[in-house]
Amino acid sequence: MRLTLALCALLGMALVAPAQEKKPAAPAPKPAAKPAPAPKGWGLKDGDRVIFIGDSITHQCLYTQYVEDYFFTRYPSVNIKFRNAGISGDRAQDALDRFDDDIAPFKPTVATVLLGMNDGSYRDFDPAIFKTYADGMTKLCDRLDALKCRVILMSPTMFDHQAFEQMVAKDPAKSKNKDPQNYNGVLAYYGKWVQETARKRGYSFVDLYGPLNTLTTQGRREDPNFTLIADAIHPGPDGQLIMAYELLKQTGELGGIFGSGAKLADGQWKAINPGLVTDVKGEPGKSVSYTATIKSLPWIVPAEAALGYKLSRAGHTGTQESHIVVGLNAGYYSLRINGQDVGRFDERGLAVHAEIEENPNSPTHQQALKVAELNKQRNAEAINPLRGLYGQRKGKLRAAREAANQAPAKEGQPAAAAGKVNSMEAFNAWRENELKPKEAELLKKAEAFEAQIRQAAQPQPVKVEDIPAAAPAKPMPKAAAKPTAKKAA
Repeated sequence: MRLTLALCALLGMALVAPAQEKKPAAPAPKPAAKPAPAPKGWGLKDGDRVIFIGDSITHQCLYTQYVEDYFFTRYPSVNIKFRNAGISGDRAQDALDRFDDDIAPFKPTVATVLLGMNDGSYRDFDPAIFKTYADGMTKLCDRLDALKCRVILMSPTMFDHQAFEQMVAKDPAKSKNKDPQNYNGVLAYYGKWVQETARKRGYSFVDLYGPLNTLTTQGRREDPNFTLIADAIHPGPDGQLIMAYELLKQTGELGGIFGSGAKLADGQWKAINPGLVTDVKGEPGKSVSYTATIKSLPWIVPAEAALGYKLSRAGHTGTQESHIVVGLNAGYYSLRINGQDVGRFDERGLAVHAEIEENPNSPTHQQALKVAELNKQRNAEAINPLRGLYGQRKGKLRAAREAANQAPAKEGQPAAAAGKVNSMEAFNAWRENELKPKEAELLKKAEAFEAQIRQAAQPQPVKVEDIPAAAPAKPMPKAAAKPTAKKAA
């Protein structure tokens, strides 16, 4: 009996088993997609158009000029157009006010944005002021997205409290309308908001605040009065060079331009890279010569930014030009390029690399400096005046808007409506009859300079020789001399 009951129970379990089978386990959730890595470099091609949007720090035409110098020399065969769109005193809303005249018509493919210094109003953190900045920046980003251009957001730069205090101690009038308690900290907060905004929107982000603060702190270990921003707000040429360097470095643009030469193999001189080095000859172990094809000139800037160039190590890390010879006998050798002695190196230094991008005797350095000087002239004679013209536009637009609330009414019109019509008619007449013709004239002048610049930037093959020479009169320096500190005004 018990056996019969047991068999019945087993049979019942078998019959209901299909109904009790476990459902297949749900597939494991897919891991969240990783954000796409930021593109290395700017990837500029023929016809690309780069616009620099900003305030007076951009209006200075310095970091923008140095970035232009880099692209003019690095890509001599690529036709890239640049537009400085900085205006003194601008906040995010001001950039929006001129967007349709100053930014959109240029049809940028790349836009950099540097705003925030004025937006915080030179006072301690105020949530309402910050909201105005954030709202304006958000609208500006939306407008740029509509243009379908790549956007690079940059943090605000540094406010140098020490330089401000020293400046005001000499001239109290320079503190007018400013109570900048904790203002450098305010800019740090603004910068982190910019960084997070860039992340959310898939933009590139460049931190200018950190490097300027770090280098200032380091400089004051040697000289307590050191500053890169003598008026506390506007970096001088050295600070602006550091800004340009960081913009290029943090977006993956920088890199060497040449690192090749000759080596002794099987008793014969041979090219290290036959695609760049040809016509190799010489007495094995004793001397060698070759022709080098250097596809880009080094990134060189005018003398006024020399300290910033050294502090950032822009030459070594950003545009290194090195000549290499492996297999010379022990001794010193003169490195000559196109017959010009550019330095003396021992056989070990040449075997590692003889670095010459900063050597003023190097023909490529001299050629690149001519490019930089031409671009400096272009900015002084065409670009800076154009920014001044748009500064006038801002003032006239503000005056027109103020007049709209003050002008008497035309017959049959409310006062505000009549005033707005009259004042805006005057503004639009100035815009069409003065701003636009003068802008066209300045742009034509800039284009003439750009043609000269591109011609001057074309690299040429160079003849390189390494021949025996006496030891240098004094030992070769192992490191660059400590820079002379700049003092606050």
